[in-house]
Amino acid sequence: MGLNKEQIKQKHDAFAKYYDFAGYFMNLFIGKYRRKLLREVKGKVLETGIGTGANLKYYSDKCEIYGVDMSNEMLKRAKKKADRLGITAHLEIGNAEKLHFRRGEFDYVVDTLGLCTYISPIKVLKEMKRVCRKNGRILLLEHGLSHNGFMCRMQKWREQKHYKMTGCSLLREHEQLVKKAGLKIEKIERKLFGIIYVIEIAV
Repeated sequence: MGLNKEQIKQKHDAFAKYYDFAGYFMNLFIGKYRRKLLREVKGKVLETGIGTGANLKYYSDKCEIYGVDMSNEMLKRAKKKADRLGITAHLEIGNAEKLHFRRGEFDYVVDTLGLCTYISPIKVLKEMKRVCRKNGRILLLEHGLSHNGFMCRMQKWREQKHYKMTGCSLLREHEQLVKKAGLKIEKIERKLFGIIYVIEIAV
């Protein structure tokens, strides 16, 4: 198992036209977590793996939003969504493992359902810390390995086929990844049988 960045990008490009349809049903379960996580976000915000812009409607007008994603097709849809919402969002193709932004440039760095796809999630987390200002916050809403025995077994059974099809791993343990990246968890919650990780990191 193991796809390279170009293969993952191609899968995301191909899936982009279906993502919002799939995301509609996903949001029935996690939309409230997105809203709660992002409700107090303000200032200059970077969202890594912004995709089709599923979070855009949850940001307040106190935010200056920047978004990077590996998929141009995803970003096209995010741009249309931002235009419909009347939001000015600075969107660009980018590699979250090596961001071009300056150290300490952002008040908040956000990633939702993205750490499952990065080849090196620890590099991404370290880059998030680098570009986040001192006393800023990194906010994560991710899916990963459940602490429920039955769900965990199902995820492990499905992992290889799911990863090959989507470039997305079901088995990431995000609390451990954050700690390995040397970041300080301020708050963590586990939802939906432990599959959903909601993590706030103090920088």
